[in-house]
Amino acid sequence: MGKTFDELTIADDFMFSKVMLNKKLAKHFLEVILDCKIQSISYPIYEHFIDIRYDAKSIRLDVILEDDTHTVYNLEMQTTTHPGLTKRSRYYQDLIDLDLLQKGANYNELNHSLVIFICTFDLFEKDHYIYRFRNVCREIPELELEDGTEKIFVNTTGHLGNVTEEFKQVMRMFNGLIAEGNFVEELQQEVDRVKLSKDWRREYMKLHVLLDDTKREGIIQGELLALTKQVCRKLQKQKTPHEIAEDLDESLEKIQQICDIAKEYAPDYDPEAICTQLLSSM
Repeated sequence: MGKTFDELTIADDFMFSKVMLNKKLAKHFLEVILDCKIQSISYPIYEHFIDIRYDAKSIRLDVILEDDTHTVYNLEMQTTTHPGLTKRSRYYQDLIDLDLLQKGANYNELNHSLVIFICTFDLFEKDHYIYRFRNVCREIPELELEDGTEKIFVNTTGHLGNVTEEFKQVMRMFNGLIAEGNFVEELQQEVDRVKLSKDWRREYMKLHVLLDDTKREGIIQGELLALTKQVCRKLQKQKTPHEIAEDLDESLEKIQQICDIAKEYAPDYDPEAICTQLLSSM
């Protein structure tokens, strides 16, 4: 069961993306994370990023910012770890470049870009607050490729690294702990303001429906694939659709439908291909 709109915190991607629509807060948030001053920021239109994207695993809401030097920042809120997270950072950076190239830029004009993951866990298990990655020469570590890309993973649970007290307090807030400071108060006030929006409440509810539908489809597909595998094993034993339906306690109509498609893949059968074709015919 997902959270209700009123239960959302700054660490939930939906809430994080809405809070970052406040230009003043987004600018200072970047300054806290990067420990530098930024003159100003804007919200460029990146076709691959601005739209909400959802699939069977998660809902992603990206925050895209650009500063006065045309450096592009992609902020990602991440509360669950998985093996493909580092590859995802590569994918996001590629999409930024692709979008720029499609708009007529040449390679020399590509913006400097940073993909920043705010993680509520320690992806690299080294207890650092921040992990920054740039492309360097393995033979000469001090030689950088200078391709204009950087990937940053922020660990809200870290303890090591030269960070400011303000940074630490913001991390406490993301961890759901008591935090202090003016910026933390401003962030919380913005969270409260977002929760007053009827439009954003409605948007969140629609997203939940989409996610629930997608999960439901995934469950149905998984159950159908499992059934198809059972049918294929029984077909290899020369059982008839009637016998299979009786053995599996399924309707003859459903089993017959699977068997009809399975004929095309006999005698070895391919449950996944059969299932895909079956789903496309529904």
